Amino acid sequence: MRFLTPSGFGMTTQNLSFRAKRGNSKVKRKTIEMKDKRVRSDVGGRFLTAFGMTVSVVLMFLLTSCGKNIDYKGLFFTFNESVNERFAESMEYNEQHGYDVYTGIPDEYEVYAMSDIHVDFSTNNLDRYVSDYLADTMAPPFSLCLGDVINATGHWDYFADHVKPVTDAGRKIYYAVGNHDLYFDQWPEFKSRFHTSTYWFEVQTVSGFKDLYIALDSGNGTLGVDQREWLENILKTKRNEGLRHIVVFTHTHLFKKDSSQGHTSNFNLEETYDLADLFDRYDVSLVLQGHSHSRDLTTFKDVVYLRVDALEDHYPDAYYTILSIGENINYNFVKIN
Repeated sequence: MRFLTPSGFGMTTQNLSFRAKRGNSKVKRKTIEMKDKRVRSDVGGRFLTAFGMTVSVVLMFLLTSCGKNIDYKGLFFTFNESVNERFAESMEYNEQHGYDVYTGIPDEYEVYAMSDIHVDFSTNNLDRYVSDYLADTMAPPFSLCLGDVINATGHWDYFADHVKPVTDAGRKIYYAVGNHDLYFDQWPEFKSRFHTSTYWFEVQTVSGFKDLYIALDSGNGTLGVDQREWLENILKTKRNEGLRHIVVFTHTHLFKKDSSQGHTSNFNLEETYDLADLFDRYDVSLVLQGHSHSRDLTTFKDVVYLRVDALEDHYPDAYYTILSIGENINYNFVKIN
């Protein structure tokens, strides 16, 4: 443990043969040629009709059921590493470097959290978040990011430059990996910067209260078998240590509200049931999620599931979230634009 302090379509041909009397051969040949043209025309017409219907269905899917926040990249791109492979690499790092434990934190403290920044060529909202967080001298030396740091390849350095003031001030951002952080084979980039996508850290207050924070990798809409097993083991072990709160933070949300993110919308139904039961059995206080760019607060089996807003510059209603941690957990949503 590291103890820390506040410091194609092919043409089909047919061979037609016939015998005809001399007097009618031209007529019959012409009739067959006309029939053959009609056959080709009918095949072509059916193809065009099928193609048109397919395009129409796709357009209807994109423009109606998916909503304005559709994850277009997610319709066409997948991930090179499976969640189990990413988990194994994360565990290798964790075993070598351990887990963070903060001591001397006030009994009541506020945690800043952001999600879905989607950095491309502007960072206005990100800069505001960093500025507000650093200006809050009472905030603990850690904050949370729920994934989709960048929008596509080529912007990692740009993002890093704009969060550098946080580390320069001796504070830390804990990251969950998002689907956009994985597209175009970007897991090696994420790993080189943040090292792990599945981990925990602990907060110990001045009066001896303990709060556990668990980061989960749900970047492609599932935890996978290995991470699921690890999660239950951590919950079982740490719950016996007299924790005040357990806060889980991840990118993909459990409860589906729309289809805005295509096939990465949310966990499948069976996994949702399983995780909801798991969180209930081990008294998880809060599950923080992002991904859909819209806020939602759901309580299921006494567990609160909070889906936070996006911080993206181009999003019309950008917010970040402040969690007030004490005997209870409260929420404050700060509008950027």
